[in-house]
Amino acid sequence: MESHKSTELRKEPCPDCGSSDALGVYDDGHTHCYSCNKTTQPTLQKVDLKTIQPKSNTFKKELLKGEVKSLKHRGLTEETCRKFGYLCHKDLELAVYRDKTGKAVAQKVRDKDKNFSIIGDAGKMTLYGSHLWSTGKKLVIAEGEIDAMTISQVQGHKWATVSLPTGAASAASSIKKNWDYINGFDEIILMFDMDDAGQKAVHIAAELLPVGKVKIANLPHKDANECLMRGKANEIITAIFQARSFRPDGIIGSSDLKDDMLADNDQSKVSYPYPRLNEITKGLRTSELVTVCAGSGIGKSTLVREIAYSLQQSDHKIGMIMLEESNRRTMLGLVGIHMNKNITIDRSLASDEEIGIGYDSMFSEHPEIFLYDHFGSSDVELICQRIQYMAKALDVRWIILDHISILISGMDNGDERKMIDRAMTKLRTLVQELDIGLILVSHLRRPEGDKGHEDGAKVRLGQLRGSHAIAQLSDICLSLQVDPDDPDGDGRFIQILKNRFTGEVGNAGGVSYNRETGRLLPLSEMF
Repeated sequence: MESHKSTELRKEPCPDCGSSDALGVYDDGHTHCYSCNKTTQPTLQKVDLKTIQPKSNTFKKELLKGEVKSLKHRGLTEETCRKFGYLCHKDLELAVYRDKTGKAVAQKVRDKDKNFSIIGDAGKMTLYGSHLWSTGKKLVIAEGEIDAMTISQVQGHKWATVSLPTGAASAASSIKKNWDYINGFDEIILMFDMDDAGQKAVHIAAELLPVGKVKIANLPHKDANECLMRGKANEIITAIFQARSFRPDGIIGSSDLKDDMLADNDQSKVSYPYPRLNEITKGLRTSELVTVCAGSGIGKSTLVREIAYSLQQSDHKIGMIMLEESNRRTMLGLVGIHMNKNITIDRSLASDEEIGIGYDSMFSEHPEIFLYDHFGSSDVELICQRIQYMAKALDVRWIILDHISILISGMDNGDERKMIDRAMTKLRTLVQELDIGLILVSHLRRPEGDKGHEDGAKVRLGQLRGSHAIAQLSDICLSLQVDPDDPDGDGRFIQILKNRFTGEVGNAGGVSYNRETGRLLPLSEMF
């Protein structure tokens, strides 16, 4: 037994054996544990935080002695600090970490300037406070020790409350390391900081935990302790009870879709310039990918220019990434449509002055068209960046990309199918994320036999060049096909190969190419 002629002031947790209240603290500064029978003398160790930074998880240093007292600047009572073993040593605060047996193994040291360091065996650090509860109904996990003690205090230490050893940065590793312990509770509530780092970490942690047990709590302020200091302790308890069950990405409840279901989406739908096609497909929609295909020289680019012109004249902002032709040719084609003159083929059909007047007329009351200044092959990532810029910075809702084969030709040598798979996946993701409509031009493989598509061979969905992903990830697939019964060779018809919206496929009406005007118009408008 202790022989010092001194007076015992209080009982504290013992940092050596883990006893919650066996350490006697005396008025002369020495301590004696009545559980492990260890006595310490009042000489205190001078601490230099620069020297106690752990270089690895096996860093060793003697733990510091401290006393339990209230943290008035944090709103935490002495009782709470005693329960968790949170100590003060001069101007330092010590969060004592214990192993499964309750033995103190490490201390997280915080100085007055909010610098942190670790003393002891960092590799044995578990969730802070985990030695106080083994199993139970609720487990609340916070980012830091102060927040864990705050949450525990406001609910009378009823439910198990712990924290991550090193904040948001340790979320994944701490959850994995303590998975068995966490899974011992019926309900797991993550109450991380409400800043960007905390909310990113909370979703990382939730993905690692048992499905159906995890809930995410939202606070009115940055963290639990800030709520307490602002007089909103009740909001912390409310956040626990109102915590939302975590749903992995991609899972949406029906209750979240009511407003979206009832929303008027007319503004997200526009018409094709071809009546029968418009009738069958019910128009063009944002968040959809439309693929246009045809044989060589049949008129794919002419068709998408007609669609582009129709959109622009209907006051929609469009972007055009025409990788197979110069921007000059694209603009001549669009202005030529406006003028009804085929100036891309024959510039003599109009003087420079007439073309200038046609240009001014086309854009005088209608939006600007945005083009990508590049000819030939281009990097997929770069194109995706340009699409993002058009959508986010320029408010473009409709984008035409001509064509997918050139897009992947700039990629490193490799399997064309796999490259197109990756490119289509990126484009499909962009369409959904940006809520844009993308019209994509694709080439076809030559059909078997002597008859090519330019000679009237029927286009089939499986003939899309390069990859089945083009068809799979497209909402609508259109083909422009030669009319074998047209004696002049200018007749075409639009064939719907895939229609995810209505399911109706087949012939979508005849069109004809006018060599004088360069227009590709429905047969009903040719006469």
